[in-house]
Amino acid sequence: MIYLFSHSKNGWLKQEGLFLFEKPIFTLKVYKNRVYLNNRILKTKRPLKIAESIIKKQKLFAVGFISYDYNDFILSRKTPKKDDTEFPIIYLEFHKAYKKLDFPKFEFFSKVKSLRFTTTEKEFINKVEKAKEYIENGDFYQINLSHRIDLQGLFYKDSVFFNLIKIQPTDYMMYIKNPHFSLISGSMELFLEKEGNTITTKPIKGTRRKTDSPDLNEKLKQDLLNSEKEKAENLMITDLMRNDLGKFLNNVTVEDLFHISEYSTLFQMSSTVKGVLEKNISLEEIILYTFPPGSVTGAPKKRAMEVIEELENKRRSVYCGATVLIKPNLDFVMSVAIRQILFRKEKAYIFVGSGIVADSDPKQEWEETLIKAKANLKALNYSLEV
Repeated sequence: MIYLFSHSKNGWLKQEGLFLFEKPIFTLKVYKNRVYLNNRILKTKRPLKIAESIIKKQKLFAVGFISYDYNDFILSRKTPKKDDTEFPIIYLEFHKAYKKLDFPKFEFFSKVKSLRFTTTEKEFINKVEKAKEYIENGDFYQINLSHRIDLQGLFYKDSVFFNLIKIQPTDYMMYIKNPHFSLISGSMELFLEKEGNTITTKPIKGTRRKTDSPDLNEKLKQDLLNSEKEKAENLMITDLMRNDLGKFLNNVTVEDLFHISEYSTLFQMSSTVKGVLEKNISLEEIILYTFPPGSVTGAPKKRAMEVIEELENKRRSVYCGATVLIKPNLDFVMSVAIRQILFRKEKAYIFVGSGIVADSDPKQEWEETLIKAKANLKALNYSLEV
């Protein structure tokens, strides 16, 4: 069972509202060395080709996620770090249809019994300093560093999702409700959207907190809009995405550069890149050209990802991959898998990150990660002061 929510007509289904996909016809689960279709093991190293074939033949919707760690699967790369969340690398449910729902009422509140940063503030600051040394040495221009917050408690996932919609509604919210795990995504970032022959991406880079003061908020918004550092960082990732799309699209153009969007807890800066698809190309190939999203890796992407693997304490799992809706005509919407809460049993995991450039202030970067955690923690009935 999967819920989607869009705050406007720019989201998953070009409709505002809450949507439910239930009783899947097929479920595809991919782990490091195993691929399952409805719990039957498949001998394949190309699960996305299988997914595309099912959608074409059966005229189905596919909904779910592609984990950041799918990159290991593509490159047949081995890593000593294990994903201790034990989430699939790919999870897709295939459905005939969906239905639009009224917004339900939930009065249960989750109870967080313990919260632990798997990377302390001091450790994160040291990692930022190390990343800046790599930048100084010319390894990359920008890198996204993340850390994980681990929680234990009593979690009512339905109420967490609907609380999050009330607290910070966005266009690409998803809730996967599964007997073995659950996932809630509060993402506001478009990774890729295919409509006919047009493919669009809207990378986000640049953040400012939001307060209870309208005057201060306007000042913070203008500070973000006028920040040369934030604009330079946004431009780096916009260029990276333009280059990724240019590998397989024509007429790639940048539109709406440095657009500021306002949410309940923060302001974010994004830019829009579009291109035209003039030849048949598979879903699998599109992912090979663009995955993982550039806004959550760095530039150049390959070296940034190698250092991410070196510096981060935990594997990213779903975080920084993509949440996905593929339509029966193979048009699709993929959102960058940020603002995630992963649930397994009595544990919850929240991942947060920040983009690091040459003049980054390490303490400010730590504080930015906490700002990004606020809405999800509030949905869990936990307050974090930043």
